[in-house]
Amino acid sequence: IETPDYVEYMIMPRIAALSEVQWVKPEKKNYEAFLTRLPGLLNLYGKLGYNYATHVFDVQAKMIPNFETNSLDVELSTIDNAPVYYTLDGTVPTVSSTKYDGKFSIRENTEIKAMAIREGGNTSKVLSEKINASKASYKPVTLLTTPDPNYRYTGEGMLVDGLFGNSTNYKTGKWMGFKGENIVAIIDMLEPTEISTAQIRNCVVTGDWIFDASEIVLESSDNDSVFTVVNSQKLLDANTTHWSDITTHTLSFDPVTARYFRLTVKPTVMPAWHP
Repeated sequence: IETPDYVEYMIMPRIAALSEVQWVKPEKKNYEAFLTRLPGLLNLYGKLGYNYATHVFDVQAKMIPNFETNSLDVELSTIDNAPVYYTLDGTVPTVSSTKYDGKFSIRENTEIKAMAIREGGNTSKVLSEKINASKASYKPVTLLTTPDPNYRYTGEGMLVDGLFGNSTNYKTGKWMGFKGENIVAIIDMLEPTEISTAQIRNCVVTGDWIFDASEIVLESSDNDSVFTVVNSQKLLDANTTHWSDITTHTLSFDPVTARYFRLTVKPTVMPAWHP
């Protein structure tokens, strides 16, 4: 870290959070309560001229599939309950945009942009999320494989929420992680539905022992009991050195109509070149 200003930026308000953890008794620790007190401390930082990080004032989004309404529920918030304005067409919000006043739902391809606009015109960073809806989006999904507890996040709904992981940072909450076994998921389309493609996206960071799939298999069923193979694809990783990327694998086939679809993703065996 090259300058004192940058040191301040990197440690504030992190140092306040560390102090909270160190000084507060375990039974009284409450992250939400800490957040309600934080704005007052940040105001003090400002009066003292400190160069502190302001990302805590950015808009936070909670997006969870609702299997009852077959939609994506969206909740927006800020640490200080500042007015939030949002758009659903990808344009940057202004005070003339829709003002957030409670949870809303999305069912189609959408680009959400949201921004807090505080008194005096001070604005937060623009939050941007693209929703990539498909026929399977927001449909009930049953995960037959247990995710790694450190990378489960909001659970099986992540597989059909229309939100893509857009970086190889696998700790953002956008990627669900599994260890050493086939990933098996069954999607209930709720009614006979015709499909002709199926797609998965994987986060690969071989240096952290995170590999691509070795095979994907799609099956269909009308009764959630007897499944028939629709299509499959074996995947070959020809790399002999470490690499990281987001891979997209698509199965294309003649149209198939069914209510249930079972997707199996098989893991890659550790390659011989990997230390």
